[in-house]
Amino acid sequence: MSNYTKIKWYRFNIARRIRNLEGEALIAELEDIIEDIYNKKLDKMGVFKLQLRELEGMIAEIKEKPKQKGRIYDPFHIPSSGDGRIALFGLSNVGKSTLMNAITNTDVKVGAYLHTTRIAHAGTLEYEDLRIQIVDVPGFLDWREDWNINRQIVRVARTSDAIMLVIDLSMDIQRQYDFLIKQLEDSKLLVDGESQYKFVIIATKGDLPGTEENFKIVQEISPFPIIPISIMHVDSLENLKKALVEQLEMVRVYTKKPGQKADLEQPFVLAEGSTVLDVTRKIHSSFVERFKYARVWGPSAEFEGQQVGLDHELNDTDVVEIIVEKR
Repeated sequence: MSNYTKIKWYRFNIARRIRNLEGEALIAELEDIIEDIYNKKLDKMGVFKLQLRELEGMIAEIKEKPKQKGRIYDPFHIPSSGDGRIALFGLSNVGKSTLMNAITNTDVKVGAYLHTTRIAHAGTLEYEDLRIQIVDVPGFLDWREDWNINRQIVRVARTSDAIMLVIDLSMDIQRQYDFLIKQLEDSKLLVDGESQYKFVIIATKGDLPGTEENFKIVQEISPFPIIPISIMHVDSLENLKKALVEQLEMVRVYTKKPGQKADLEQPFVLAEGSTVLDVTRKIHSSFVERFKYARVWGPSAEFEGQQVGLDHELNDTDVVEIIVEKR
């Protein structure tokens, strides 16, 4: 048996041993596993040295939970920030954390064993003056559907604007898809095929041999948009960033003061379908009462500098100048 095969089966057994444990019970089990590695003298092998470091890191992570007076530490609480929020939703070990590191400013720990990510992490995806918060939560363990962490993952998803279903093209597609859809349906995030959330499938590891057929399977069974990506190909990651932003259906509206150049660095980010009234409120609440007219340059204008009223619908990258009555 090769060293690779040994560590593969050993990691599988580790996952089985710790799958229902939390807190002190989890620490005790991890310490027993570490002792077992030393007793079997497996620590002399390079792959098991890495496994030992990962196990010790897990113990340190559990012990170092912040202590807050008057509050209970919640490893899944991520305050919202940026112009939108997207949750990565998938089974354990499908490449969510690797993807997170590739498209945001974070450095989430990745590993080859199940459930490397044990708490929620957030990073920022920056794209054309937009800042999108991406939340990476622990992967589901599909042999235990009532596991507490599964419910916490769903709780994070409910606070997001969109949910990305991450599916590994090198694994069983139907198993992954059916389980994720069941989680969405059981938690009422998806009801009779309808939802208030945007769903997109990110198909990872598309550069591996034999994944073309699995991609066709995803296309056949899913009504959601599918984005195939490989972290080895920069173009696919750029396409992903653009697609994620498009799913949030936002428009960037730039403003200018009368007689001055437009501020093209700090746009107002609004929902698609927003009007001059919405951006006027954003600038200053008193401007609505004092509003005379606005001028618009950009995609929504019939001509540059078109004079419009409060009900004029704005498009992405429009520039708006608000004219108000003097006090």
